[in-house]
Amino acid sequence: MRKATSQDREKVVAILCEAFIDVHIPNSINFVVKNSGNRYKRLKGLMEFQFDVSMLDGSVFLSDDDKGCILYLHRTKFSFKKLLLEIKLLLTCIGMDNMLKVLKREKLLKNYHPKDRYIHLWLMGVLPKNQGSGIGTKLLQESLNTYKNRLIYVETTTLENRNFYKQNGFEIFHETFELDYPLYFLKHV
Repeated sequence: MRKATSQDREKVVAILCEAFIDVHIPNSINFVVKNSGNRYKRLKGLMEFQFDVSMLDGSVFLSDDDKGCILYLHRTKFSFKKLLLEIKLLLTCIGMDNMLKVLKREKLLKNYHPKDRYIHLWLMGVLPKNQGSGIGTKLLQESLNTYKNRLIYVETTTLENRNFYKQNGFEIFHETFELDYPLYFLKHV
């Protein structure tokens, strides 16, 4: 595993787009990405946003073979650069008609964030042809070692992902079905 730099932006965005482009079940990504127009372009806008914000307020790690990545947020602080990124996300990915729905979702998520200081495991992805080969598990375990003895928080929407995190030492502390899909909130110390 290695820490990504700004030069890895295109590579990380490509991994994430490929990992999620064919996932059409109700989940957080599909909730945010506006349904009309070019799905790939909108998904790419979301992944660019997540990479850029993670580089500002967290860390991005790539697997040794560059087939998987994981994005963490360490803090959430205001910056004009992040505000501009959010406006760009609204225009390129979410859409004005979807904005209120997404803001409601974000408020719901914040209600269940841990009260203690935490690191947010925001997103991870492995190229589809390499999924199931251990790349994600290795990347997760190596990145967790970076944050040893720190509270790591993640939310996920699928049973498969929930079980993956549980197998890797996370525990569920809340679940809700308040949106069009389930949300599982997990933590790891």
